[in-house]
Amino acid sequence: MKTFKLFIAIALLFTINSFGQLDKKTWLVGGTGSFDSYKQNETFVFTGTGENIEIERSIKEIEFSPKVGYFVIDKLALGVGISYISETSESKTIRGNASGLDSKSHSFLVGPFARYYFLNKEKPYNILAEANYQFGSISQGSVDPSKGNLSRFSIFVGPEIYFNSSVGMNFLVGYTNSNRVMDKNIDVSNSTRGFQVALGFQIYLQKN
Repeated sequence: MKTFKLFIAIALLFTINSFGQLDKKTWLVGGTGSFDSYKQNETFVFTGTGENIEIERSIKEIEFSPKVGYFVIDKLALGVGISYISETSESKTIRGNASGLDSKSHSFLVGPFARYYFLNKEKPYNILAEANYQFGSISQGSVDPSKGNLSRFSIFVGPEIYFNSSVGMNFLVGYTNSNRVMDKNIDVSNSTRGFQVALGFQIYLQKN
């Protein structure tokens, strides 16, 4: 809650001395917070024995993603975002002898994004679409945690409402496809299904 209040205060401070819109050469500064709930099937193939184990995980994620972008043309912004993800999962075994375990993980990701606004830029609201690709590291478990790599592609759509010419709030829904490889002596494949929602604030800064 304190972090959220600080983010709002910074956004209001920027609006005092800046003017922004969806024009070319405008900077986009902001971020989103999201909640993600989905099921994931994991198949473990142990290289020593060839044994296959399939586990279904019910996963919940909380994510915070600040980003900076630049409008290369009117209504189209390109930029870079970073993400911190906290994940908890409950598991059950579908096939094999091993039992599924509950777990927690933390991830840090970075990568490019593209955002496009569909409606007339003079309107007090708009509809946007955003595509992201990110990659980074993941730490899973609290005692002797395992490490790994994580990459993902996501796409969002939704409305944005402007408080004034410099600050907007958006509500986005989307789909995420991710790939995780842990540093262990096993091959891991996973599939993701579900939904993601994100609430964010954006600041639009334009040079005078």
